[in-house]
Amino acid sequence: MKTNFYNFKLIEHPLLVNEAGLMVYLYTNYLAAKNKNFFSFEDSYPGFNYSQDMNLTSIDTAFYNNKAYIDFVRSVKKESLPYLEEFFHDQNEDILNLFYIFIENDGNYLPFMAGVFQNINVSSIKEFSYEIFDLVFNLAFLRCIGVDIDDPELKSANLKEWSKKALKSDFLSLIASLPYGDKHSMALLRSFSNKKSIYDRLYPLLEKICQILENNFPKIQDEFTEHFEKIKKDGYKKVSEVIDQVGLASFLSKRDEPLNIYGLILAPNMIMIQFISEDYDDAFIKFGIYSNKDFVKKENKLKHLSQYLKILGDPTRIDILDLLKERNYYAKELSDKLYITPATLSYHISQLHVCGFIGAYIEGRKTYYYLRKPGFEKVIEELTEFSKDIREEDYGKES
Repeated sequence: MKTNFYNFKLIEHPLLVNEAGLMVYLYTNYLAAKNKNFFSFEDSYPGFNYSQDMNLTSIDTAFYNNKAYIDFVRSVKKESLPYLEEFFHDQNEDILNLFYIFIENDGNYLPFMAGVFQNINVSSIKEFSYEIFDLVFNLAFLRCIGVDIDDPELKSANLKEWSKKALKSDFLSLIASLPYGDKHSMALLRSFSNKKSIYDRLYPLLEKICQILENNFPKIQDEFTEHFEKIKKDGYKKVSEVIDQVGLASFLSKRDEPLNIYGLILAPNMIMIQFISEDYDDAFIKFGIYSNKDFVKKENKLKHLSQYLKILGDPTRIDILDLLKERNYYAKELSDKLYITPATLSYHISQLHVCGFIGAYIEGRKTYYYLRKPGFEKVIEELTEFSKDIREEDYGKES
């Protein structure tokens, strides 16, 4: 069903704290890369997918010699490097470990701590209060440690109330089923009681990087402005496509508030939609400033389809799709049938949902899931388009 929701609000200024957090992520990714000896920090960029095992690539290769963007990133990285090196030199290992924890060990997405920053929507460091950090950190922590957001017993009027209830969960009992290994599981658990310390230690580092970002922003300002102009000129077509893919039209149509649309600079090809549950009026979209650019389309089409192919290739997700082909299921039915924890189910459901393979609706206190066509249609369409260029040769001819 095509969306009839067009109540959008463009936030046409950079989210400096979000961007500063991404800069810290770029550094922690660099530290863990297997081939970092071949690149300086300022000349490197993570591979196409976010992964703790992904080798680095040259920033020139990653952005096709886009001079304005490369100059901006190089300058910010070069100026930030002394502060990053000092921050992580023989100290703050607990924070470093939080950049190496991936939900369900899926390294194709941003790690825990980078995900926290991706959900902080303030334009200046002065707006970055501990209260904001506390709420966003709690939500990320609860998801990562295995609390089921769809648990009927936790239903609340808003996310803050849900978080208060969920924080009373028995975390020690959840630790046993986490897939992160003892070191990172304990790092995650300890981080909850150390939140204020983490905030206090990170704030001065983020403050310095925010200032560096602000000073260098004029180098990329035209590109940033063009990004929003392009969204407006095509009548929010790209935004509507994402809403249709995820199946949020009915949810958004019930809102009085517009849907905020932000721009990302240091994650320039990313499209991120934040949607917790139909129970909670909390949603926004972030588009990387080059997520609509022509040079992105020149890449191998299969790379852009890889997220869908990986999601379809997971055995648990295949089982979920098979079950939903029979009928609609609510969350507990699915987790019981698949012998997985509610939190693991929630993770797999989230991946299927964001790619348009399934949808959700609420009846009473239960969240039901059902199959949707957009994800399948995209895979078919892109593979069909890719196959048009194949020059098939008959190598089986008899001699």
